[in-house]
Amino acid sequence: MLFSEVIGQEEVKQRLVRSLQTGRVSHAQLFTGNTGYGTMALALAFAQYLFCTGEKKDDACGACLSCRQMQKLVHPDLHFVFPVVRKSKTPVSDDYIREWREMLLTNAWAGPEEWLAAMGAEENAQAAIYTEESAAILRKLTLKAFESDYKVMIIWLPEKMNSECANKLLKILEEPFDKTVFLLVSEEPDRLLNTIRSRTQQIAVPPIEKAVISRQLMAEKGIAETKAAEYAHVAAGNWRRAVSLLNESEEQADRQELFARLMRLCWLRKMLPVNEWVNEMTGLGRERQKSFLVHSLHVLRESFVRNFGKGELNYMTEREERFSQKFAPYIHEGNIIPLSAEFEQAYSDIARNGNARIIFTDLCIKVMQNIRP
Repeated sequence: MLFSEVIGQEEVKQRLVRSLQTGRVSHAQLFTGNTGYGTMALALAFAQYLFCTGEKKDDACGACLSCRQMQKLVHPDLHFVFPVVRKSKTPVSDDYIREWREMLLTNAWAGPEEWLAAMGAEENAQAAIYTEESAAILRKLTLKAFESDYKVMIIWLPEKMNSECANKLLKILEEPFDKTVFLLVSEEPDRLLNTIRSRTQQIAVPPIEKAVISRQLMAEKGIAETKAAEYAHVAAGNWRRAVSLLNESEEQADRQELFARLMRLCWLRKMLPVNEWVNEMTGLGRERQKSFLVHSLHVLRESFVRNFGKGELNYMTEREERFSQKFAPYIHEGNIIPLSAEFEQAYSDIARNGNARIIFTDLCIKVMQNIRP
């Protein structure tokens, strides 16, 4: 991927280009931010810039052998590590490298949900980077570079490493191999070991500017200017979300309906229907449960902000807006903090493989206590 193909992020691009031009390429760099901001796209573009053997100034040439290999993600000195679902006793990234390349070549802004779908994971599966991956990392890095001066290892979502793998990675970062560059792409850097973060050069990737997203939607998707500006505002700097707004998926509509139903049932305090709702949530896979909880936090925040009468601070779809018109008065300074805390705790518990039935039952009771004391 070329820097010119990355949407927005001009300041970050210039910083990466200068680092190579001045010979100050850090051996370990941590790109932080939502994947929809372009963290993975920037890592891929920087890797191609490092490998490029042609005439390059502010971008890779795009024509040399290395660039052509990078356009297919088959450069021999490029290595990937990413979360996978366990389908063998020794699960490693190479088991899914074909699906991984296909997804990135289609959409470098794809997130965890798209990756689970690309792997064909089961409903309740959660992806992780397992201990066995550390041996594969060492094996790849001990090899001599084939064609480039650099060996590049891109680690996507390193926060999903288990503790043993993370500690082994730390040892490699402390004593790096010569001309080896680690590009860590993280959405939740706070979950990384402090010692790993301290040994990386952190590159905070900000949300993409609204005007840039708007122009890209008009140019790439043929959207009218007014609608493009509206989508760009709701997307809040996330290209992945902007594209999803063009054609609201059935799953997005289901999430909103589940949230609306939960709030109504908790207000009415009807335990039998609440138990039926919990049963429905329990039947979903863990990633879909987590997506619902993230969506719920989003609606709570937007509904609370709506009460201040500052429309420019709201980032809601038409469906969410219609619901919020009636729901917002029930979200106020007296319950926004405890409600948000309960949904965040539920997300944390689900991510740790807690019992979904117990977690969502407890969540419903806490919502009842706060939505209608």
